[in-house]
Amino acid sequence: MSELQAIRCQACGGTVAARVGALPACLFCGNEDLVPFEPPESIEEPVGYIPFQVTGDAARKTFVKFAKSSFWYPNDLRRAKLELKHLQLPAWAWSGDLETHWTALIASNTRSGKRPIAGADKIHYEQILVPSSGSLKISELRQLGKYDEEALADFDADNAKDPYEISELTRSAAMQKAQNEMELRHRANLKSAKSASTLKTSCVSHKLEGKPVLVPVYIGAYRYGRGLYRVLVNGQTGQLIGDAPISYWKVAGAILLGLLVIGGIAAALSVCFGAGGLVMAISG
Repeated sequence: MSELQAIRCQACGGTVAARVGALPACLFCGNEDLVPFEPPESIEEPVGYIPFQVTGDAARKTFVKFAKSSFWYPNDLRRAKLELKHLQLPAWAWSGDLETHWTALIASNTRSGKRPIAGADKIHYEQILVPSSGSLKISELRQLGKYDEEALADFDADNAKDPYEISELTRSAAMQKAQNEMELRHRANLKSAKSASTLKTSCVSHKLEGKPVLVPVYIGAYRYGRGLYRVLVNGQTGQLIGDAPISYWKVAGAILLGLLVIGGIAAALSVCFGAGGLVMAISG
């Protein structure tokens, strides 16, 4: 049986459980000022964890593809040294039904150019993930995509193979965040579907079920120039999200090319109109 200890970084507040002595520095910011931490008794332990299925090498290859995915990224971005740390991060996985009553304004052939409409809509959500720590934002978990919960394995804190962050979110707080996320998604879908200029909603949730889990994430950071950029990789699917610098040389080149094209068109039009005027003068 392995001996685990919960420690908290005094600099960024990250709280991780790992084998004693295994973490000389914080996994999130690299600070070495770590202190023991005792989780509150009201926090539920994870019911399971999703194992890593993507290796560190595969995650780095995904970053290389990401670095080549936009023309506007610097050409040498793919050679940036990416520091990756694998970590099981705590989250609440929620499912449930949402009923939304709404009113909206849409375009119409009226004096104001708009007309009101109203209605109600129901939707079922599966696996709304709510982060249980400050390491991830709910928007980041959304972008990382869904995890296959069929792979969920029983969690044993004493024999955890990967370092994991300690949850700091109670069930009631996680439920409220899940409801907010459901409402946000449904509101955005309705506004798009109705082509509404404004939309007001009133939502009621039903049959909400949630469980605390651990999800595998690679947290990465790299430097380019004077900037420090962060990337995240879904440890099960390989989905990557992150920040990247923009090549100012490419932007400047595109602007210059655009000005040259505009200048060329203007010159051509000037020649055409000037020749036309000359022909009219001669014929007159």
